[in-house]
Amino acid sequence: MTVSRRAIIQGGAAGLGFLTLGLAGCSSAAPQGGSTPGGSAGAATNLVLWTWPEGFGKRALGEVASQFPQYQVRQDVIGGDFKQKLTTTFTAGSGLPDITGVKGEDIAFFKSQAKFFVDLNTLGAADIKGDYLEYKWNQATTEDGKQIGIPIDVGPTALFYRVDIFEQAGLPTDPQELAASIRTWDEYIELGKKLLAAKPNTYLIRNASGLFDTGWQQSGKGFIDADGVFIGDQQHIRSAWDTAVKALDAGIVATIESNTADSAAAVSEGRLPADFGASWHLADLMVDAPETAGKWHVCEHPGEAFNNGGSFLTVPEGVADPAKSFEVIRFLLNAQNQAYEFEDKGNFPATPASFTMPEVAGPVEFLGGQVAAEVFGHAAKTIIPRFEHFNEGTVNAPFYAEIDLVEASGKDPNKAWDDAVTAAKRLAQQVGLTVK
Repeated sequence: MTVSRRAIIQGGAAGLGFLTLGLAGCSSAAPQGGSTPGGSAGAATNLVLWTWPEGFGKRALGEVASQFPQYQVRQDVIGGDFKQKLTTTFTAGSGLPDITGVKGEDIAFFKSQAKFFVDLNTLGAADIKGDYLEYKWNQATTEDGKQIGIPIDVGPTALFYRVDIFEQAGLPTDPQELAASIRTWDEYIELGKKLLAAKPNTYLIRNASGLFDTGWQQSGKGFIDADGVFIGDQQHIRSAWDTAVKALDAGIVATIESNTADSAAAVSEGRLPADFGASWHLADLMVDAPETAGKWHVCEHPGEAFNNGGSFLTVPEGVADPAKSFEVIRFLLNAQNQAYEFEDKGNFPATPASFTMPEVAGPVEFLGGQVAAEVFGHAAKTIIPRFEHFNEGTVNAPFYAEIDLVEASGKDPNKAWDDAVTAAKRLAQQVGLTVK
């Protein structure tokens, strides 16, 4: 999900740049970095929390304020490149927040920089490990067993689809029936052909790179293995590539760039009545096509569910009182507060105990009253863990560039594959990976 969309969903609070909790005297003028222990008798301790514009919702933060009146917890929203901001601050060694978020796509990088974080096991993290989905917890565990983060949420994937358009095209509309009919990508491609025949210029897939992105992540492997060996030329990547090419050849790909006005218009107008996405993708649909409320459902997509997104809270090394920071993290990320965050912005909880809470297990109006947690909860529990290397985005970039050329200019898919592999291997060697 794009930052701007979540900010819109949440309303004005996140866009203000800060949210103040605790006593009324705490404001944006509070110290920007680090806690302020001591002070006058009975004075509250300032704790600064860094997040990106999505931030935490008012209800969860309000619970923190009630639970810890002795603290003034201030959420500072950091715009721009959050990873770069953190890296620069860590390197400088000053201006550290007491608590900071780390995005899911950046956790592999920061695990390689674990010296900048407190090992939360030294503060009692091991005691709450069982409250979280194991694969998500392990994403923030270093090879030598340090725990640098506690999960904020997960991103289990599914298929969002327009019930009304599927019905008009004579396609299955019941979530279980539809899911059963598209267990393979070949079956999904055939469904796309039926949709196109019944409703011309109506597509099941936004673009080839999106399908390729979904396909390789389902395999449980990426482009680099745990030994630092480039494996992007292996069959699990080629199979995802071939599936994307097959969908292009079948004519069921809209060839629309994601996160554009054209893409939003296609969703709104019903030319893209289906979309793969994590639970948080619901907010995208609500922003792109608010007039379609109640017309969507969600079901299992072809193949295996995988995790797309889901972030962490961490404690930077060097803050004044790590124990206080962890105390707040432990409460803010408990099952009830994660349920509130799902209700607020669609962040699916990393705590299975949340799945049956009313904020999660209730009907979703935009999805026609469907209990979407049944689909996402099942997906979350069945996700296959995948090793993530911090250089993966570097070495897989040529594959996305080349599949875009296949889509946009009709480049020969086999030539494009060969070019992608060649470029990726060169990049892998440059960053010190083993290439066989």
